[in-house]
Amino acid sequence: MDAGLSEEELLIRAREERAAIVGRYHLGREVGAIIVPWEDPEFEIYHATDRYGFIHDTRLPQSRSKEEEKRLEVEVSRIQKWLKMIRAWDKYWGKEKFSKRIYKGIPDRFRGDVWARLLFLEQVKQEQRGKYEEMKKLGCKWSTDVRQIDLDVNRTYRDHTMFRKRYDEKQQQLFHILVAYSMYNQEVGYCQGMSQIAALLLMYLNEEDAFWALSALMSKPKYAMH
Repeated sequence: MDAGLSEEELLIRAREERAAIVGRYHLGREVGAIIVPWEDPEFEIYHATDRYGFIHDTRLPQSRSKEEEKRLEVEVSRIQKWLKMIRAWDKYWGKEKFSKRIYKGIPDRFRGDVWARLLFLEQVKQEQRGKYEEMKKLGCKWSTDVRQIDLDVNRTYRDHTMFRKRYDEKQQQLFHILVAYSMYNQEVGYCQGMSQIAALLLMYLNEEDAFWALSALMSKPKYAMH
């Protein structure tokens, strides 16, 4: 017990804390939002952001190295190959060449599309129509992991432009995905580390797609990430 509080009093305190945290994410950065200054650091976006959206402490080089030029040449070549493969997906799907190209790396611009195809997200969304919104509402109301999720969202990829602002759109989406998943898969619930996976998915997928992608990665034996 906490300071002699009864079980009922502890439950009331937990419910109030959960409601307060959920309320902050609901409000986001609108007028009236309370954001602690140290939670919302300033960055030199123009000078110190790389091509993937990550912010660096030092200014990035003004010119590319020979290694970077070579890497970009390889990427351009891969983009052409992947564009051809995506346009004829059924022809390449499951073939040895397909697998080899995945292991070599999916070009950044195609990752969201390819991940969605590999995880059959459109099919899952059709089969589970409305389920994500249902789980999100239940999670915001009942999840016992809200406090830990809030703590983890606040320290997930804060060096990335999408997640640097406290309670901004991507932090809101990340919070909602995690509380929804904590209710959707109660056998696993929420585990620290999920926020990193979900945030990475959000860099390339929309909110609901990222939720179902996380679900697939956590629950399917093929990926076995839980």
